[in-house]
Amino acid sequence: MSVSTVFALHARPATHLLVSRAVAALADTELVGVSSRAGEALRVLDILAPDALTVDVRLPDGDGIDLASRVRARRPDLRVVLFGSATDQLLRRAVTAGVSAYLPRTAGVAQTADAIRDSLAGRASFPSRSLAGALRSGPPAGLSRREREVNQLILDGLSPIEIARRLQVSESTVRTYAARARAKIDMAARPDAEGGWRGSPPSG
Repeated sequence: MSVSTVFALHARPATHLLVSRAVAALADTELVGVSSRAGEALRVLDILAPDALTVDVRLPDGDGIDLASRVRARRPDLRVVLFGSATDQLLRRAVTAGVSAYLPRTAGVAQTADAIRDSLAGRASFPSRSLAGALRSGPPAGLSRREREVNQLILDGLSPIEIARRLQVSESTVRTYAARARAKIDMAARPDAEGGWRGSPPSG
């Protein structure tokens, strides 16, 4: 039987230990590497080619959602389990980036193991209905009709190829619309020019 592999990218040793224990609780699943730096992880992920990545929203040298998006652009089959405080903006960014699960900082071993197992099986996993609902809340104003359409199909779990077939456009066109939508969602979740926040400030 094949073994599924997991790479853990977290700022705190305690989270690495949590993920290690969660993976150990799963059959036919192995932790193949850990890191606390996004730059280092980007260098080794292509070499190790894990089936799943667990990562913090906030890293010492980067943003976990941006990293997930970059890695999944090269590895669309990679499952990503994100850890951090949840706001609607961050959750929308996470789904657009292809994140499979979003766990709070208070997650325990069993909850983490369940999220990793579900992600490896291709199922979205969220800690509560409220988080799942936030993930499916509407995108920010400013998205075009086609950007909203592509964004919603991503939320529904369709791959770029499936979306291209559904909309009768090329896969590269789908990725262009998705990138534009993600950029606008990112902007909505970040500080405005006066230093305030549009909506709730993203914490994590």
